[in-house]
Amino acid sequence: MATGFSADEEALYHKTAAAVLQHLRRTSNPAEILAVLRVAQKRFDRAYDAAPAAARARVSCRAGCGTCCHVPVGAQAHEVLIAAEYIQTHFSAEALEALIVRLAAHRAAFAGRTSAERLALKLPCALLRDDSCSIYEGRPGSCRSHHSHNLEGCRTNLAAGVDRVDVLIPEIRGRMFAVMLAIDQAAEEAGFDAQAYDFGSALHEALTDSLGAVRWLQRKPAFPDTCHEDAVG
Repeated sequence: MATGFSADEEALYHKTAAAVLQHLRRTSNPAEILAVLRVAQKRFDRAYDAAPAAARARVSCRAGCGTCCHVPVGAQAHEVLIAAEYIQTHFSAEALEALIVRLAAHRAAFAGRTSAERLALKLPCALLRDDSCSIYEGRPGSCRSHHSHNLEGCRTNLAAGVDRVDVLIPEIRGRMFAVMLAIDQAAEEAGFDAQAYDFGSALHEALTDSLGAVRWLQRKPAFPDTCHEDAVG
């Protein structure tokens, strides 16, 4: 696999993918499959903690920033379902209803638009509350992988309607992407939906149609084509 990873990141990728796939194949109870992938997300924290101290010291991301929460987020089906599970167990009925309304607005705004057009909208994530993530423990891998060394650079990029990697920290980004791609690869090798979805659109579907989780467990596409990350038309 051509990843552009360093030797250490490549080793992390293969180790993580093998371990997660082994857990998936050993899990015979369908009700526990998603839990395997939810637990696997803890590997992001371990990968971050093992990054060079000098790189971690450069991280300027803080609660209450929320700048990166104004760009489109791509996610795998299992990440969407993990987020939906978190919401359903942590949100009140009123908060859930309000979230579904915001997600419906997000989905309508994104429908039929190109990736560039979606980025230019600068829509805040429907899960952003007081400039902080309301599902931080259940957020998808692309959110977990974002660590900036330049807050002003993030704000400049957002104002310009661009999503650039010049603000990211390579020593951390590589490790986090290795984990993210490894978990995705393990899920795909186990036969689960490998389609990239627009996180907000697919999350709206997951919270309004429980059959998405059923289809995913049946190793079928979890969400409709209109939820695809690159859906246009």
